[in-house]
Amino acid sequence: MKKIVAMCGSMREESNTNKLVKKAAEASGCDFELVELGRMSIKPCTGCSMCMMNEGQCPIDDDMQAVYDKLIEADGLIISGPTYFLDISGAVKDFIDRTMAIRYRGVGPEYNPDMPWLGNVPLADKPTVLIVTVAGGGHERAIESLKLAFDDCHKVNIVAQQAEPVGMNDVDDMPEVLQRAEETGKKLGAALQ
Repeated sequence: MKKIVAMCGSMREESNTNKLVKKAAEASGCDFELVELGRMSIKPCTGCSMCMMNEGQCPIDDDMQAVYDKLIEADGLIISGPTYFLDISGAVKDFIDRTMAIRYRGVGPEYNPDMPWLGNVPLADKPTVLIVTVAGGGHERAIESLKLAFDDCHKVNIVAQQAEPVGMNDVDDMPEVLQRAEETGKKLGAALQ
């Protein structure tokens, strides 16, 4: 059976974002693993470029080390995050920045043969879903930030995206939002068949 790695980008376990990720993962019909940023210690990238010089090994010893192989080995991905101050949260941005290291492990096609310093794209063509939530606004920009990182930089295959302005409500009380998450997950499952 195909395996999905679902990055739950909220720092709160029972957040609206994480609830939608879980709903989408369950609806996919695939095996899945939830990776909750709120339970992890992922430090910011320092821009040291050591991953480029050391076969993709990041020198920062934290919980991100366990995430690299999960991303590479997954058949499909769900990447999510709440919208803070009109864009993705800092925790999600730290996660994105730290994914740079996987590009230097010699896995996957070259990002650009004319620019070998940009490494490879081991996540290329993996069916991927993007999910963001927001109380107020900025969800359009947050989803664009995720698209830039994962479509443009990692060259995944985005099969669905969901950007939900939910106000101060709980998505458990919003059946139409939960239904959209279920549909999003089914699209991911179909892409993995």
